[in-house]
Amino acid sequence: MYRPLLAAVLVVAAVGCRKREVVADMDYDDPKAAIATMESEGRESWEMPDRIVRALPIPDKGAVIADIGAGSGYFSRRLAQQVPTGTVYAVDIDDEFRSHIESQRESWGTPNIQPHLAFYDDPALPEKAIDLVFVANTYAYLRDRVRYFKKVHQALKPGGHLAIVDFRPDAQPPEKFAPDPKYRLSRDAIVAELAQAGFALEREEDFLPHQYFLIFAMNP
Repeated sequence: MYRPLLAAVLVVAAVGCRKREVVADMDYDDPKAAIATMESEGRESWEMPDRIVRALPIPDKGAVIADIGAGSGYFSRRLAQQVPTGTVYAVDIDDEFRSHIESQRESWGTPNIQPHLAFYDDPALPEKAIDLVFVANTYAYLRDRVRYFKKVHQALKPGGHLAIVDFRPDAQPPEKFAPDPKYRLSRDAIVAELAQAGFALEREEDFLPHQYFLIFAMNP
């Protein structure tokens, strides 16, 4: 769900005593250029996608995974390789990315990727059907996040997990890969929001130079 040319911020005024939520907006002029940026060779050196995937709690080769903010399929295809008899839902709001993944999944050797169109405020996933939800470089763009991740919680099977990879506010990642620092959330803010959605931090990895990597379990 990454986009270059990040635009203005959307401020969602909440009802009652809820806090206002600041959300980074998304904008791009050329989806094909965005895909090229996502697939740039230099990304692997700092994103470390294969190491991220190895660290995920994938229960078995038949697991069902949702990659929220799939974009070009950068992580979706790596996840799909780990679950050859399972399914990866490549979740995004953009039909251009859906078409790109559909056209490439056979050449990647990952026919088990299922492109899945969703919404800014709803992942539109089936209930109690997912073993692992993976969200990379996307958290700051989601709207009404507590409500959104309550829906993620409903989509997970009992014992399922949620993994979040996102940019630290003080990080200096390559241009066009992250929103302005003022729109990024701290690790503690994410942990607090997800606690409201029914998740508890289970594990944290610290090998990424620009991002935190948090793995959550479901609260009973």
